[in-house]
Amino acid sequence: MKPITATPTVCVSIALSAVMLIFTTANASLFNWLSLEPLQVSAGEYWRLLTANFVHFGWAHTLMNVAALLLCTLALLSETSLTKYLGLLLLCCMTVGIGIYWFNPEYQPYAGLSGAIHGLVIAGLIQTRIYPQWIKIGGLLLVMGKLVQENQPGYEATGLQQLIPAAVAVESHVYGAIAGAAFALGDELIQFIKRKL
Repeated sequence: MKPITATPTVCVSIALSAVMLIFTTANASLFNWLSLEPLQVSAGEYWRLLTANFVHFGWAHTLMNVAALLLCTLALLSETSLTKYLGLLLLCCMTVGIGIYWFNPEYQPYAGLSGAIHGLVIAGLIQTRIYPQWIKIGGLLLVMGKLVQENQPGYEATGLQQLIPAAVAVESHVYGAIAGAAFALGDELIQFIKRKL
């Protein structure tokens, strides 16, 4: 088994996890200032499209996303360059924020990193060189199956709903996954063109 190394990408994920934990310990006014409130975004508070990804509905929500971020980074993205990782994370977070703002304003407020994490997982599965193709394809099929299932009419995330005092915004997972796939496939295309030149 490959030992865990503190690559720049892993260090950034650890730092982001610490920030999310700190935000959760802060008072409600910080959450109210950073979460995605569509009316506030329309009034010019555009930072919420990004910052909403890093605040959460309590400790259970935070710890689930921190664990998912760290596991995803260690398993799939630890060898990714820091520039590429930050670009991927920014794209996924902004796509989720804009998607919720435009298409799902019923989530008031919206908060959490799970949408962006789905994008990181998809991009990681497409681009990692650590695992054989059958594992990567199997992982992608599992994630896509999850997205289809949880976006069916009448789907209820009953287990999560008991832990998180807010509706689970399953649409954010789709937005994040689309962003992650677009980033990874775009990067693969750029690398292919560079090799041919």
